[in-house]
Amino acid sequence: MSLVILEAIKTILAYLLSIQIMYGFLILILGNVMSNFYSAAIFQEPSNVFQKSSNVFMALTIGSGYMINLKLMKYSWFIRKVLFLLALIIQGILSIIIYQVVYGSLKILFY
Repeated sequence: MSLVILEAIKTILAYLLSIQIMYGFLILILGNVMSNFYSAAIFQEPSNVFQKSSNVFMALTIGSGYMINLKLMKYSWFIRKVLFLLALIIQGILSIIIYQVVYGSLKILFY
């Protein structure tokens, strides 16, 4: 049973980290189209539990690219794209490290 739980956690973690990076690359390529999609999908001032949980789900799955893009909006278009690409490369490296650390520690706990 513990191997099934380990594989499920490993798969969910890999999906979450890779979806974050892929959505970031979509923002890099498509720009405002994907940023506007994220802005339309979240509730600006959530008033109930459903809206708050929806915002948390969106932030966990595709929120990092949008947040990085917001921070880089003060730069010119070319500089913003270069910095965003650099941020995505760093995020990819950090995602691999996070995946290995979490998976390694879970492997130690479940084996």
